[in-house]
Amino acid sequence: MQNPDLTWWTIYGWIEKLDIYGSNNWWPLLLMLAVAVVTGGIALTLVTTRDLGAGLLPQRDGRRYASRWLRGPLSLVARLDRTSIIIWLVGMFILGATYGSIFGTAGDLMSSNPTMAKLIGTTAVRAANRTIVLQFANKLAIIFVVLATVPGLITLMRINRDEAKGYWEQLHARSVSRFRLYYSITALATVVAVLAYLMGILGMYAAGAASMGKDAVALSRFMRAFWGFTPALIVTMGITAAFIGWLPRWQNLAWLVPAYGFFSLYLGSLLDFPDWATALTPYGWVNNVPLHAVEWSTAGMMIALGVTLIIGGFGGYAHRDLLEN
Repeated sequence: MQNPDLTWWTIYGWIEKLDIYGSNNWWPLLLMLAVAVVTGGIALTLVTTRDLGAGLLPQRDGRRYASRWLRGPLSLVARLDRTSIIIWLVGMFILGATYGSIFGTAGDLMSSNPTMAKLIGTTAVRAANRTIVLQFANKLAIIFVVLATVPGLITLMRINRDEAKGYWEQLHARSVSRFRLYYSITALATVVAVLAYLMGILGMYAAGAASMGKDAVALSRFMRAFWGFTPALIVTMGITAAFIGWLPRWQNLAWLVPAYGFFSLYLGSLLDFPDWATALTPYGWVNNVPLHAVEWSTAGMMIALGVTLIIGGFGGYAHRDLLEN
């Protein structure tokens, strides 16, 4: 931050003012203690003046009738998860922007060597810088797609989790079929995961373009990572759906797919993993995008496999008994 005085507006900036191992200023600690005492006293006063289980602000009356957007399982689950969905989408965009903001520095590795610049020329230096950025973007795409899988799996696993808790009893008692419930939640979970991944890619591009200026990489190049890894995400959703339908009590094993995908692809190169080890996860079936073009034949195969697993998962879900807690 260019103006250090702005750090006074956050309590975390007060830690910087301590100047540990430097001047060792103790008075910011007194300021922290004073703020803690004042805010704690205010909180205690507010707690003692409100009714048990009630809020400080009066509650408004609810709707007389339910919204038309709550007339099906899709809109119901979307309403229940709307806060977490928004947080994940915004958080993924911020995460992507955080990483993308260093593209301008990462791309200067070649241009910082004047001898190399004279040897291979300015055009070649720019091309080398873009190659470095795209290679770095491949590793970031792995992080983004694995993280984007998390909200998708959380939503998808609601099928069994909420069923075991008895939340779906009122839906099953009405004319809501298992087909509609299963595919509504599966569709929402897949869309949420894909959108979260897209937000990470867009955040990375936006901040990267701002930091690289005229040497910025085109959005179409970064979208190669989106189109390349999205089919792998769909396969992961399909594997989870198969567990939900056929092995509902073992559905948490599906978390091993993104966890191992991150470990093998992001850390595998450091640990010298063999090729067959990275191919054990659908994320390892994707080629080196966005540095290279998407292999659409492989992408199509993964989409078909994911859809098949989702359909197969419904076969088990439709014929098994309902779960009980």
